[in-house]
Amino acid sequence: MKIRSVVALVGLAISFAVPSFAQETNTPDPQLRQQLIAAIQKHADAMNSNDAAAAAACFTEDGVYVTDRGPINGREAIEKWYADTKTQSKSDQPQMNTD
Repeated sequence: MKIRSVVALVGLAISFAVPSFAQETNTPDPQLRQQLIAAIQKHADAMNSNDAAAAAACFTEDGVYVTDRGPINGREAIEKWYADTKTQSKSDQPQMNTD
């Protein structure tokens, strides 16, 4: 009988503890969110204006851009890829919308 009481008390304690963990919130920092939005907008503007140098500048020196044809490694290669896609017809060029 005592073991049943102990198990019941442990179960009750767990049932009270679980809702308190569920109430924890993990809200993002508003400043970081704005920085992310600005970086995405900068990249989108560069792509939409066909500015290969500005688009590639959004990446680190060893950045990787993943396309449907495979990854492109390094800022210089990314800039070359953007420049090459700029010569394609306008309908084939990637267009970004941040709305």
